[in-house]
Amino acid sequence: MTGKKAGGRGTTLKQYLHGEMKDPEFRRFYEEADIELRVALEITRAREARKMSQRELADALKTKQQTVSRIERGAQNVTIETLDKIARALGRGLQVRFVPPTGA
Repeated sequence: MTGKKAGGRGTTLKQYLHGEMKDPEFRRFYEEADIELRVALEITRAREARKMSQRELADALKTKQQTVSRIERGAQNVTIETLDKIARALGRGLQVRFVPPTGA
């Protein structure tokens, strides 16, 4: 199977992004992505760093795996309260900051 790692697990987000970032158009889109996608990617990265499955995160949040999937795809808006629960379930803290726009 192409693009799959041994052991039956697919390519990680980090591996995927590493390859895609070589494409200038993808890199530009990624850098300009809206906040929902950036937050979704942060959640996915943090979950993968903890070596947790979506189901394990869902169990910790007392929700369904499908909900975690929608959050990680950026297909579901989440509240600050939900982000805080996700951060805690991943052994992290949540920090919200206002920063100057890029190039300012």
